[in-house]
Amino acid sequence: MNSIPEFFKRSVEINPKKTAVIIQEQEYSYEDIDEMSSSIGQNLSGYPENSVLSMMLDNSIEFIITYLGILKSGNIVHIIPTNISENNLTEQISSANPKCIISSEQYLSKLSKFEEINVLDVEKISLDKKFEELEIETKKIAYLIYTSGTTGKPKGISITHANVLFSTKNIVDKLKYEKTDREILPLSLSHSFGLGCLHAAFYVGSTIILHKNSTDIRKILESVLENKATTLAAVPATLSKMVENFHDETDRMCKDLRLIITNSTRISENTVKSVMKVLRTGKIATYYGLTEASRSTFMIFDEKIEKYNSVGLPASDVEIKIDSKEKLGRTGEICIKGPNVIERYWKNVEMDRNIENGWLKTSDVGHLDDEGYLFLDGRIDDMINVGGEKVMPSEIELIVNELEGIDETVVLGITHDTFGQVVKLFAKKSKNSKITKTDIIGYCVKKLERYKVPVIIEFIDEFPRTEYGKIKRYELRDLR
Repeated sequence: MNSIPEFFKRSVEINPKKTAVIIQEQEYSYEDIDEMSSSIGQNLSGYPENSVLSMMLDNSIEFIITYLGILKSGNIVHIIPTNISENNLTEQISSANPKCIISSEQYLSKLSKFEEINVLDVEKISLDKKFEELEIETKKIAYLIYTSGTTGKPKGISITHANVLFSTKNIVDKLKYEKTDREILPLSLSHSFGLGCLHAAFYVGSTIILHKNSTDIRKILESVLENKATTLAAVPATLSKMVENFHDETDRMCKDLRLIITNSTRISENTVKSVMKVLRTGKIATYYGLTEASRSTFMIFDEKIEKYNSVGLPASDVEIKIDSKEKLGRTGEICIKGPNVIERYWKNVEMDRNIENGWLKTSDVGHLDDEGYLFLDGRIDDMINVGGEKVMPSEIELIVNELEGIDETVVLGITHDTFGQVVKLFAKKSKNSKITKTDIIGYCVKKLERYKVPVIIEFIDEFPRTEYGKIKRYELRDLR
């Protein structure tokens, strides 16, 4: 197999009538999706091969058939999240320079300002055309996703079919996906986590039960039971809400799942243990990876392994090393090498400098333990310099999180006239917690070097988060 359409086609040929996707109780077979996506491909075949064709669609059957259709037409999919800001949208369109944008009626007004680009309403594209699929080279770019760079300006990540094939096979092999699996997927398909789950399902020929988003926890839980699901993919924030706010329903509806997969946003030890208690024989797993180096590590949590803060071991044929130029002991910048790593960024020579001899500099800081497990310690930009002493926020956060009455913490560096920077701690208390700032300071004094002890502590009701559950540290900086 050389491409995404090829491994999808294999599943079509093996079991054409099998349900591939369920969306709002509507079922679509592998054959249905194959025919509809081929029609989309035929409608787009007039564009020169290797053109960039953008799509901005919610989680829907239209997203799936448009994505596959663009790939079948021999072109590059530019995936635009529907919640994108006006400025980011303009930046992405300028960079990607697409031949057309495919969207739904509700977003057409948002796209109307791009007068020089053909904007197509997905619901008006004919689905009755026949199509002769192209043979696609494995090293060809499959899709383009933009993420924020260190400057805040979007950076284009160009993923090849070879990248996807490698990562997908690792997902399937490590997490033991099979054609009998039925996965609840409330993740955005415009993000690499959700899209990777879709690839894995199409690779093995299993069934996806797709939700529009993860906001309705009760509906997700009911869907597990109603659809006799075997797996669930969710961000850590969703899992925390499940076990904290819907514990009885989670216990009753999820106990027979064989797998819950989450991603590398930090997941609390309490959440991991709570989920493990729910699953009778199943496992909870997480992974670490960037869009430009998908699924670089896997961690399958086991009661025998006290490594709840780890993101696991490197995936098959993936290498990880720690660059410790900053003299932080064994902690340093995480670098990744393997067939999952992109060769270059999209039209971005400056970012290309982060890839040297196949090694991707991630800007993430971490360390490997003696058994080769990777631990994330933060971002290079988050490092705090207290009078010349380098401090990683995660070290302080982990210590404070040990305290009973603390749910979650975030540490930032703030400007100080004498020391350059000092430590500020944001903390979210547990329900009914009576813990005080003095309690926290006293514990830190016992556990940490003096320069690492927070100078300022601020309690916060909720941390601002992205839709994928990551804390928006930059918004907390604005609170300083």
